[in-house]
Amino acid sequence: MSHYTKLITLLLIGSLSLNAYLLWPQPALTTPQKTQSAQQSISPKQQNTLLNTAKQQFKQHQFEAALSSYQQLKNSNPESAKKLYSSWLMQLKTWLNSNLLLSESFLNALLNNSPYNVELLNLQVEYLINSEQTENAIIALFELNSLLPADQQNNVNTRLNTLTQNELHTLTEQQNWQAIIEQTQIWLDYKSDNAQFLYPLAYAYYQQGDLISAQATLDRMPNQHNLKSQVQSLQAMINKAQSQDDFVALTPYGAHYLINTEINNHLSSELIIDTGASITSLPTNIIEKISPQPLYLGDVTVNTANGQIVVKRYQIESFKVGSQIIYGFEVLSIENTRGQGLLGMNFLSRFKFNINQQTDELELSAK
Repeated sequence: MSHYTKLITLLLIGSLSLNAYLLWPQPALTTPQKTQSAQQSISPKQQNTLLNTAKQQFKQHQFEAALSSYQQLKNSNPESAKKLYSSWLMQLKTWLNSNLLLSESFLNALLNNSPYNVELLNLQVEYLINSEQTENAIIALFELNSLLPADQQNNVNTRLNTLTQNELHTLTEQQNWQAIIEQTQIWLDYKSDNAQFLYPLAYAYYQQGDLISAQATLDRMPNQHNLKSQVQSLQAMINKAQSQDDFVALTPYGAHYLINTEINNHLSSELIIDTGASITSLPTNIIEKISPQPLYLGDVTVNTANGQIVVKRYQIESFKVGSQIIYGFEVLSIENTRGQGLLGMNFLSRFKFNINQQTDELELSAK
């Protein structure tokens, strides 16, 4: 090999070695960093000043500022902050029974900082109950319940049951069916299969005449519940209301029944049901009160327990029993010192009728 060739070879080897050195990954140069505490230490004197500031702000009811000072104190002196916070909670519990305005203000400040704090949410429920915001207290308990594990929900569920049942009892006594519908629909958003909410909702719909919604709500009842008899009774009432039959309440009267009737849409008269009477009869004093004056049809002889008597026949404009109305209805005028007339077959025979002695009702249906 010539000297020229050797020189070229050495130059190539050198070039390759230089390229390899330049392309080979080099370790990163690191500069030592100093580790410093995120929080600057606060001297005992500064801690004492911060504690006094928090106390003063709380005393002046500057609750947001007091909580801010408390957070700073918590970072530097957790023990003092813990004692301070405990004293504030004790004051809050006192306010809940004596000063609802301050308790509301402080609670709002606390919950702004800790919206999911279970202890604070319990205190919020106390505030709502004490301030007679029962509806909001119930919602707050539902929200609180959702934050608790299953083994800690018993107390909340007991309280929910008490508050909701008391509220339903009050609204039922007031016959405020619309309020029951609105409230139970909200509660069912949290517990959709709760029988204690579904039944009063169905009953309220029934009372408002919304039979379709009443039935649909009953259909949502869970298989297992402790309201079997109430549900069965309501179902029977819905079935009865949905039928075309009429069910008129009766009042027992010795061996007979009394029933309310309405004459000419304005005059009420209580009659004895008498299937042995062919024509309905009204006491003379009732006939005299009818307006417009009944049409006199002449006299007729009728058989009574005391023999045959002659009575006057009249035609009145309308006669109503339950929801059933007959126009141009014929009645007799009788002397009756007890005040009751007789509901006779000239009314009853127009219907399929049954006197239900178990429910004390007159059942009427079209023939």
